[in-house]
Amino acid sequence: MDHYGDELTLRLSAVSDTRLLDDDRALITFMRDLVTRIGMTVIAGPLVATEQGPPEKAGKSAVVILAESHAAIHTYPHLREILANIFSCKPFREEDVLDEFHRLVGEYRITEHTLNRRGEEWPRNVNAARHLWSGRRAALSSVHD
Repeated sequence: MDHYGDELTLRLSAVSDTRLLDDDRALITFMRDLVTRIGMTVIAGPLVATEQGPPEKAGKSAVVILAESHAAIHTYPHLREILANIFSCKPFREEDVLDEFHRLVGEYRITEHTLNRRGEEWPRNVNAARHLWSGRRAALSSVHD
């Protein structure tokens, strides 16, 4: 791999079955199933939080910290929407992520989608990484002095 990792962001709209989007236990299970399917290692979570308020803001957020980075979703049952972000230094298949969302909510429409290569200048060598960060830290210090 010639970059640090991939970051997938999604907005899923017109979700056909919203029942589980407001269910803490279902979202915890979903997050565990998702990261297992894409071959990641959980180091913290899943954690689910509830956002109260008007329908356009009410929903749930679920996050899991991975040895490989993180996965997070934000659900908006009243709007039939899900926002998702998965970032990993370990390669994963986007199709597996989409299949897990199908298992959670049935049909949906992908209305926003980005897959970014992150850290294209990220060195694989620890000494090179230390040198890169030392140089950037020194450059930032001189700007703030």
